[in-house]
Amino acid sequence: MDQSNSFRSSIENGDVVFGTSADTFAPSLVELYGELGIDFVWLDFEHHGPSPWDSHVIENLTRAAELGGTELLVRVPESDPAMIRKVLDTGVRNILIPRVDTAEEARTAVEASRYVYQEEPGERGNSTARTNTWRNVDRYLKTEDEQVCIGVMIEKATATDNIEEILSVPDLGFAFIGPSDLSVQMGYPSDKNHPEVHRRVQEVREKCNAAGIPVGCIKSDPDEATKAIDDGYQIVRITSEFGAVQEVVRDRLNRIRS
Repeated sequence: MDQSNSFRSSIENGDVVFGTSADTFAPSLVELYGELGIDFVWLDFEHHGPSPWDSHVIENLTRAAELGGTELLVRVPESDPAMIRKVLDTGVRNILIPRVDTAEEARTAVEASRYVYQEEPGERGNSTARTNTWRNVDRYLKTEDEQVCIGVMIEKATATDNIEEILSVPDLGFAFIGPSDLSVQMGYPSDKNHPEVHRRVQEVREKCNAAGIPVGCIKSDPDEATKAIDDGYQIVRITSEFGAVQEVVRDRLNRIRS
């Protein structure tokens, strides 16, 4: 099992990474995305898909990512430390925590992913799972904290109010802005372009840039993705399986019928 994490090393070096979501959770497609040059594959266990507690499912997706040469970015349903540890033990390195409100929530999630945290024992705990059963355990324990990357979704109004404290959490890997949920929280459901929502998003992005915390967004349009990169976004999800199928099939049908 490859223990390196190109996602973390890329964003820490100031590079931009591009991803897609795997809506069907099919290992063959995860492998294909890697072959196509996608940097990360977003697995959303918060809203749909199999159970994040099913380690056998995630292990197979992790193997597919390794074969294809890409990384998984797993959004878990909640910031439960036990769930975080369970997912990491399958070989996943990048976890996204949804609906974070405070710095304490973010810190608890990061600490759950570490064997050593702030020069004190972390809350990861040694396991006999896939991650270290077939390898040199001592070497694994010494290097794993250098590879794991925990990010937080900024998608609630309270999170935008507390953004500076959240970004100051030691070893926080990145932040990802969710304007759709934020619009609901602010009382403008589905209106991601409402001036107040837009203002909050811009403030969060600017504070992430100022704090040196890599920040992510979803931009399916190439021109919008390019502008996002110019604005300082380093993590850009550029498509999804369902969205890509809709676009290709619709366009092909329209061209044939016309």
